[in-house]
Amino acid sequence: MERRSYGIRARARWTDPLTKQRVIRTEIVKDEATARAFFETLRNSSVKGMDVSMTLLEFFTSIEDRWARGLDMTSTGDNYRYGLRLRVLPALGHLPVTQITAGMIDRTIDDWEKQYGASTIKNTIAPLVRVLD
Repeated sequence: MERRSYGIRARARWTDPLTKQRVIRTEIVKDEATARAFFETLRNSSVKGMDVSMTLLEFFTSIEDRWARGLDMTSTGDNYRYGLRLRVLPALGHLPVTQITAGMIDRTIDDWEKQYGASTIKNTIAPLVRVLD
């Protein structure tokens, strides 16, 4: 932590073990308690093995097509991809993955059921489950 006239600069530096690149995370905060919360978030991320602030959209982008392993891309693959892009990501993509709960997903599915048929719902829930697994 470094005190500045505009607040406290909370900075963490480390070397990524996989890429051997130097990583720096910095945040300007108003007080020491907020700086400690910033450091705690980084510690939690390192324990879980992923950035706990990563949104579902960022996570989906980072795993690329690994969610679709074992799918027949000529039949179900396209429908699952459409379900993700047209319904799942607009509804849940902005949320941090660690904050997505079963209740949120249930309410989202309830909303979809008011607008779409059973087949569309199936082609939306199935890829969501694959991504979250």
